[in-house]
Amino acid sequence: MKYNLIFLTAAASAVSAFPGMKDLMADLGKRQAETATVELLGDLLDGATTPVGQEVKDCLLGNVACQDPSKKTYAPPGPLGSPACAEDTCCVWDFIQKDLTDLFLDCDGTCNELARGAVRFGFHDAAAWSKTSGFGGADGSLLISKDEILRSENQGMDDIYAAGNDLLAKYSEYGIGAGDLVQFMHNTATVLCPLGPRILTYVGREDSENNPTGLLPDTHSPAPVLIELFQDKTINFKDLIALIGAHTVANQQFVDPSQAGAPLDSTPGIWDVKFYNETLQATPPPGVFRLPSDESFKNDNATAPGFTVFSDPVTGQTTWNAAYSVAYVRMSLLGVNNINELTDCTKVLPDQVFDFTPKACPSSSSSSSYTSTTSTTSIQILHDHTTMAPMVTPAPETDSYDSYGTTTAYVTVTVEC
Repeated sequence: MKYNLIFLTAAASAVSAFPGMKDLMADLGKRQAETATVELLGDLLDGATTPVGQEVKDCLLGNVACQDPSKKTYAPPGPLGSPACAEDTCCVWDFIQKDLTDLFLDCDGTCNELARGAVRFGFHDAAAWSKTSGFGGADGSLLISKDEILRSENQGMDDIYAAGNDLLAKYSEYGIGAGDLVQFMHNTATVLCPLGPRILTYVGREDSENNPTGLLPDTHSPAPVLIELFQDKTINFKDLIALIGAHTVANQQFVDPSQAGAPLDSTPGIWDVKFYNETLQATPPPGVFRLPSDESFKNDNATAPGFTVFSDPVTGQTTWNAAYSVAYVRMSLLGVNNINELTDCTKVLPDQVFDFTPKACPSSSSSSSYTSTTSTTSIQILHDHTTMAPMVTPAPETDSYDSYGTTTAYVTVTVEC
C-alpha cells in the first residue's frame, strides 16, 4: 500500500528553521509574561564568552535553530586511538554513534525499546536539578551512581543503564564522560527514531555521582504543579508541553502494572505527533495508555493549546521538532556551569529520517536480547513491529505561509507499507 505523506522542510533562515517559535507562546496560552520568560542558565548568566556559548545562548533565546537537519558529512580523521582522532574532540563520539545505531534500531527501521530507554534516561539524569538545588542536573550521576538507578522514579531503566555503562567502559580511555554520554544517547536515539530532530549536541560536561531527590515529575501530579516544578528548572510551560511529546516513543510499566508495556501512542517506534493527536481524543486508542499527567496537560488552560499546535496535520511535525529541540538543548544543560567551554559535536549524529518505509522483519526477528559485557544481566528487548499509519493529505500546489506567518516548503514523500 502506498501513502503520500506531507513533510515540512525548513527554509534556510533561522526563523523558518523553527516556524512560529517567536509567536508560539501566544498560541500556547495566556499565562502572565513573567511565567513564560526565557531564562539563561549556568555560566551563560555571566555572559557568552565563546562561539559555543553564543550559539547556545542564541538557541535558547530563539535567535537560531537548535537543530541541524543537514546531512552528516563528518568522517573521523583517523582510527579510534590514533593521534589524529585524539586531537579531534568529536572523533570518539562518531564511533559511539555507530554503536548506538546498532543498538537502537529495530529490524523494521523503527526505534526500539533501548532507544526509548535512552530518551527517558536523558530526562531523568538532567531533570534532577532546580535553580535552588545547588547541584545535580546533566552530570551523568544516573549512569555512574550505584544508588540513583535504584530510586523508585528510575524503575524500568536497567537495560539502558547496562548498555550505557558498557559504552562508558569501552570508551572511557578516550576521554568521554558519563554526563555527555547520557545526553548523547538521548540525542542519537531521538534522531534515529523516524521523523525525529537532529538536536544540537554538546560535550565537555563535568561528571558527578550525586543528584538531588524529589525533583522529578510525578505522573499523578496535576498540570499546575508540574508547570511550577519545571519553571524552577528554567523550563517554562511552552518548553514543557514540547518536552512531553517525547511520550510518542514511550511505554508505561508501573503506573498501571496490569497494562505494563502499553505505549503512550499507537506508533511508539516513530517520532511523530500521534501522541498529541491521540491525547486530544476523549479516550486513548485500543492498547494505548494515557498518563494522568498528560490528561491534565490537555485540559489545562496554559498547555492545552499546545496539543492543537503540535497535532496540526500540516505544520505540527515541523513545529514540534523545532520546539522540542529548543527545550531539550536547555534540558541537556541543566546544572552545567561550563557551557562556554563545551564542544559542539552535532556533526557526528546520524542523518535525520525525513521519510520512512518500514522494512519487513525476518520471522526469526520478533525479539532480541541485549547482554551486558560488564555484568551478567541479560535484558530481553521486545521489539514493536509497528508500521506507520500516515495521514493522507493532499500537497498544496505552491509553497504557503503557515499559521505563524513563516514560509514553508512542502515535500511529498511516497511510503510503501
